[in-house]
Amino acid sequence: MTPRKILSVAICVIVSLVMLAIGSRYLHPHWLLATLHSLQLHAAAACIAAMVFAFILYRNVFALLLLAGSIGLAGHAVMMGQQYTAMATESDADAPSIRLLSFNILKENRANGETIARMIAASGADIVSIMEAEPLEPHLSQLGETYPYRIGCGILASNCDQVMFSKTPLERASIRSLSPLFVNRFILAETEIRGHKINVAGIHTTKPYFDNFQTVELVKATLAMEEMQGPLVLSGDFNASSLAPNMRSFFTWTGLRTASYEPPTWPVKLGIFGLPIDHVYVRPPMRIRSVSALPSAYGSNHAGLMAELVISGQ
Repeated sequence: MTPRKILSVAICVIVSLVMLAIGSRYLHPHWLLATLHSLQLHAAAACIAAMVFAFILYRNVFALLLLAGSIGLAGHAVMMGQQYTAMATESDADAPSIRLLSFNILKENRANGETIARMIAASGADIVSIMEAEPLEPHLSQLGETYPYRIGCGILASNCDQVMFSKTPLERASIRSLSPLFVNRFILAETEIRGHKINVAGIHTTKPYFDNFQTVELVKATLAMEEMQGPLVLSGDFNASSLAPNMRSFFTWTGLRTASYEPPTWPVKLGIFGLPIDHVYVRPPMRIRSVSALPSAYGSNHAGLMAELVISGQ
């Protein structure tokens, strides 16, 4: 057996194992492989590149079959990304709009706390949802000049981790713990913006490889949001892409929808090759006009998101 053939066979074996791991989602998804399932598009693209190289090294039917399978997994990932979407249409051109900022600023990022506070105050967002908000603690009074209403950081919760700022009063407000691992990481409230009542929620879920804690958290969030009637927007750091099996179930349980394109947010060093694990989800009649990453990460390992939302049919 020639060295080229040996290398080609080795690549085929490795790609076969990766494809089997990804394919487990279609039979019985397990939390041990949850991160790989989130990475389905990235992993499938890598498999495609690997199989093209393996076929060049040694032409054989098995390599072609694996290439076709990799393309199939990548194609299905793209299809899934377009399945649960709710984008604004031309008929929503005059619909009332809401601006929302969502950002995991990283709790160790204290050196940039003041800069982030100034950015938030100048953002023009109606609602701001911040995760790992400790760097903002010294600047709450400054933020209060623009956002007089707040949940978290001393209001309904003593810790300063998950926090929501608003220009309009936050009614029926609550902050909850979805699992024993991290406390007070789910905020629910109702507010009125430009004459329309909407429900706003912020979340920070546990990483998917911590047993089934993330799925349990999604179930508890679903039950909590069932109590809220009317338009709803949920934003935050889910530590998983919208491709993950439990996230797909979350869409089904809640009726939430996402943007047709979700910007990569983590890790910021990878830029466009990163993973979209921070999300803005809406429940009809709310729709998404746009979601974009902030121009700077301000020292965080996540990119922040700015979303423009509309209430359709108004």
